[in-house]
Amino acid sequence: MKKIFQNLDKYLKIYLLLSVIFLSLSFFLLYKKVNKIAELSGTNLASPTVEERSQPPSPKIDSCGTACKSEIQRVVSEAMATLSAKPQTTTKTTTAPIEKKTSYISLSGPITTTSTAWVDASGVEVYVDLTNDYSKDATVYWEATLSVANGNGQASARLFDVTHGIAVNGSEISLTNNATPTLVSSGNLSLWSGKNLYRVQLKSLNSFVVTFASGRIKIVY
Repeated sequence: MKKIFQNLDKYLKIYLLLSVIFLSLSFFLLYKKVNKIAELSGTNLASPTVEERSQPPSPKIDSCGTACKSEIQRVVSEAMATLSAKPQTTTKTTTAPIEKKTSYISLSGPITTTSTAWVDASGVEVYVDLTNDYSKDATVYWEATLSVANGNGQASARLFDVTHGIAVNGSEISLTNNATPTLVSSGNLSLWSGKNLYRVQLKSLNSFVVTFASGRIKIVY
């Protein structure tokens, strides 16, 4: 029986010794692993040595001294002064005005009449296609040289839109008590779009001979 207890005591000592060795090895491996993690994260968990604690932290080195900073400040100041002194230029964009053109369409004469009603000036007519030949925004006028015999009465003339069978609105012009051929002009006319035939018509107020010497249509576009 005593021998059994001796054997148990022997085994117990061996177990305790192995346990101490195992624990020591475990702590050592754990310490190595903790230090490895600390190195990877940039933090050294190991306690500093006496030599490390005794040394003051290394001062930061300023690579640009006083002279360097003064030179930088001088260059920046000169650059700012140059920019301030440089005149500022502003570019203006101007749009050139559109140059307009003027065309004239001649109306030949002479034609006379004594009619007190509107009559056609035979052969004094012309086709005008305002939109296609000029522009839709063109302005149109017309003028004629008129006279009335003996300087007594009134000579009248107008443009007649043969295509649409109507007188051109605002085209009527007249000359009163003047035997001298005189140029008379209309105001701005409104012509229909498309190609239309326009004819001169004449009229005498009191049956005295009126004369249409010549005329022309003026188109500005």
